[in-house]
Amino acid sequence: MTDNTNAPRWFAPAEAAPHAGTWMCWPTDAEIYGGPGAYHEAVQEHLAGLAAAIAEHEPVFLAAGVEHHALARKLCGPKVTLVDIPTDDMWARDNGAVFLTDGKGGLAARDYNFNGWGNKERHSLDKDIAAAMADHAGCPRLVSGLIGEGGGLEYDGEGTLILTESCWVNDNRNPGKSRDAIEAELKADLGIEKVIWIPGIAGEDDTDGHIDGVARITAPGMVVISSAEGDDQDPWNAVIYETRDILANETDARGRAFTVIDVPCPEDVRSDDPDFDIGYANYYVGNGAVYLPEFGDIRRDGFARETFTRLFPGRKVVALNVDRILENGGGIHCVTQQQPLV
Repeated sequence: MTDNTNAPRWFAPAEAAPHAGTWMCWPTDAEIYGGPGAYHEAVQEHLAGLAAAIAEHEPVFLAAGVEHHALARKLCGPKVTLVDIPTDDMWARDNGAVFLTDGKGGLAARDYNFNGWGNKERHSLDKDIAAAMADHAGCPRLVSGLIGEGGGLEYDGEGTLILTESCWVNDNRNPGKSRDAIEAELKADLGIEKVIWIPGIAGEDDTDGHIDGVARITAPGMVVISSAEGDDQDPWNAVIYETRDILANETDARGRAFTVIDVPCPEDVRSDDPDFDIGYANYYVGNGAVYLPEFGDIRRDGFARETFTRLFPGRKVVALNVDRILENGGGIHCVTQQQPLV
């Protein structure tokens, strides 16, 4: 029998814990965006603007093949560190590693075997990004027995994990695996004590209903959601209402009841794209700042900024126009991945 007494006990720290930096990925494959041209360039410009904003507060590591560095440098500015890692697309939360610590100065990278959200999108390069991130960070790569994405995981760093069944208990990722088996593996992967399952919604988007578009833990025992008022027929709103009801009757790993804070979605937005992600829940917490989408709805944008200023005291709320990212079904959280400071 092997004695594992001294083996590292890895866990995923909260996003709000101090970062060594933020990882992002350059959207290089123009065909994903309808071919070379103005729209693909606009997507790159919006991603670059976000990278530059984050780099004002912490290091940003931007994965991009070296042949794309000149353009990325021009658009991102001098503070972003370019790393020679080939990429297909920009979704670093999903194709990248989930970084872990042991609380003793150790760092590891959990690889969830990215398969393009169940082989819906091309990922011949993106499937190798988690391994490349681990190599760049100089830490062990721990390959999970599961297939999934970081955007499908919402954890508080204190033993609680919230996720959707539609994403993880899905044959396009984990065929033949039961919910109980998946839960047990995620607990071991991430140092989790309690898993809260949300049914979610399969097939409405590429992610099959990632939790980071639905509910986010702002602090232990506190969750923010973003819903459109009065639209009971919208399938995403149905998920929001169900999530609210589940969390209102749940406790976290430490026995704390959840406080659920609703931040209403904007009513007036600048895009009519059917994939446009209109919620405020897809934000990112960095060192000294919270990065929040703004939609041009003065009243709702203002309410969101005020709410997040209250939820994250001591951090600046940076509201950004990232419409070209949002039009592709994701948001600020989807294109960022934190590397914790150890």
